Amino acid sequence: MALKKELGLAGVFCIAAGAMISSGLFVLPGIAFAKAGPAMILAYLLAGVLVIPAMLSKAELATAMPKAGGSYFYIERSLGALPGTMAGLANWFSLALKSAFALVGIGAFARLIRPETSEIEIKAIAIAFCVFFGVLNLVGIKHVGRIQVVLVVILLGTLGLYIVLAAPAVKHEHFADFMPQGLGSLLSTAALVFVSYGGLTKVASVAEEIKDPGRNIPLGMFLAFGVVQIIYLLVTFVTTGVVEA
Repeated sequence: MALKKELGLAGVFCIAAGAMISSGLFVLPGIAFAKAGPAMILAYLLAGVLVIPAMLSKAELATAMPKAGGSYFYIERSLGALPGTMAGLANWFSLALKSAFALVGIGAFARLIRPETSEIEIKAIAIAFCVFFGVLNLVGIKHVGRIQVVLVVILLGTLGLYIVLAAPAVKHEHFADFMPQGLGSLLSTAALVFVSYGGLTKVASVAEEIKDPGRNIPLGMFLAFGVVQIIYLLVTFVTTGVVEA
C-alpha cells in the first residue's frame, strides 16, 4: 500500500534543517573550540564541504526511487536483502545514538537553567523528551511536518536574534591566535563536527510521502544545507568573539 504524499517543500526543508540543528550546534562547539580554538569556524565549513557529495548522491537516489526506507531501500535494491538489512540497522543505530547525544544536551541545558537539578531529574527530563518525540512520530507525517515547520521557524528565528544581538559585542582579539593547535587539529575537529550535518540526508527516508519528489527533495535539501551552513558559521563566529575562553 502506497503512503499518502503529504509533505511539501517547506516540510522537506524543515525536516532536513531541524535534523541538522541539534547537538551539532548546541553541544559540540565547546568541544570543538577546546580542540581547535577559533579555527573551529573553518572546521564547520570544511565539514560542510565534505557532506556535499553525500547530499548530491542521496538527493539523486531519493528522486529516482522515492520510497520509504531510505538507505535500506537503495542498498536492498542494488546489493540484495542482507546488505540492505545491515544498512537499515546501521541507519537506525546512528539515529538512536544521535538522538541520545541530543538528549544528553537537553539534560545539560536543564542544569544551566536550574543548577540544582539532580542527575535523576536530568535523566527524567531526557526520557520525557524521548517519549514525547516518539509519540509525535506515531501520529503521522502530516502532523509531524507541521510541528517541525513551527519548531524550525522558532529555532531559526531565535538563532538569528542571537546572531544580531551578539554581533556588536564581538571582540576581534579573540581571533588573534586563530589556529593555536595547528592544521592537524583543524582536520580532526572537522571530522568531529561532521556529525552536525548528518541529519541532512535523513529526509530521504520519508521520500515516499513527499509531493513532487523530483523537485522538492533536492531543492529542500539544498536550501536546508545552505541556510544551516550559514547559521553554523555565524553562530560559531559570534560565540567565539563574545565568550571568554
